[in-house]
Amino acid sequence: MVRTVAASASRRLRLLWIGMAFLATLVFAGFYAGRTEAQSGDPIGILLAAGDIAGCHQSTDKHAEMAAQIQKEIDAAGSLPVGILVLGDVAYAARVDEKVVPGTYQPCFESFKASWGAHKERLFPVPGNHDYSDDIPAGKPAKKTNVRARMYKEFFSDRILDLKKASGNPVDPADKGLSFATRFPAGQSDGWLLVGMNFYGSEIEPKPWLAKQLAAPAPRCALVFTHPFYASSGDHGGGKNYDKMARLMPVLHQQGATVLVSGHDHVLEQFVKLDGTGKPDAAKGVRSFVVGTGGANLYPEFTKHPHSEYFSNKSRGFLKLTLYRDGYKWSFVAVDGPKVELPVGGETCNRKPPA
Repeated sequence: MVRTVAASASRRLRLLWIGMAFLATLVFAGFYAGRTEAQSGDPIGILLAAGDIAGCHQSTDKHAEMAAQIQKEIDAAGSLPVGILVLGDVAYAARVDEKVVPGTYQPCFESFKASWGAHKERLFPVPGNHDYSDDIPAGKPAKKTNVRARMYKEFFSDRILDLKKASGNPVDPADKGLSFATRFPAGQSDGWLLVGMNFYGSEIEPKPWLAKQLAAPAPRCALVFTHPFYASSGDHGGGKNYDKMARLMPVLHQQGATVLVSGHDHVLEQFVKLDGTGKPDAAKGVRSFVVGTGGANLYPEFTKHPHSEYFSNKSRGFLKLTLYRDGYKWSFVAVDGPKVELPVGGETCNRKPPA
């Protein structure tokens, strides 16, 4: 009887040790998978990102407050280069019964030029759907089209050409496309690759074009920015993925892109790192943000996406990316609304260091 009790106690002790070892393994594995590595060295630049900007017929001068914050961030950065990712829908026309009022996009675009446009040499722009569909001259029929963006092209064409030249690749002066790849900071071989994609002008085949930009010899860190998002909990996303962007996620993941930044839904959202099929990948996944908080009215309706890590529709402001040669840190600068504390906040880039 004593021997049986002793044997039973011994078995329980062994099982306890096995269980503790298994639990320790799980805890370590979870910590390792979810940990974020520290960035090394000093920062090399700062990017501010926001889209859905001059809601002149909605929120009056909120975009001007945003422009004033840009200047504050430039002043605070000192000698660090500061760039601004303009994530589309830079201006909006007035609407009556959900229809565009011809001629009302132009004065709103002029207001964008007078505010954000004062920082033109720092802007990295991609157009949004409203930059195409709302740019209807006075006296013209108010129907949607996909060939306009007249004012956007007139204002940004020279800036985009300069950005293409800064990539270090040959540039055709006749190239009027609004998609581009460039380096930031300009002239630094170990800076970041920035890829801005236009989804509305039918000027590129998105998948092969993106693959080419990311496959070319490039720095360790790559950022892709667009107007439409991959996923969103906001009104346009409704907790789902956007098919056109979903078809590009395998390219981003395979080529080691670090982050995707988009607008379109007038909310702020941070997602977990995802692989090319939309599944969590803490080690090498692509992190994405929706930052449609540039000044237009914020969307009140939302349906939580399963991979959403943080969501807010209460504050306008910028996603602030502090760039390093091997990683980045991020935060949100609230300009109009409550302060925002984003989870996580820093990671290394996905591409391998140079040999």
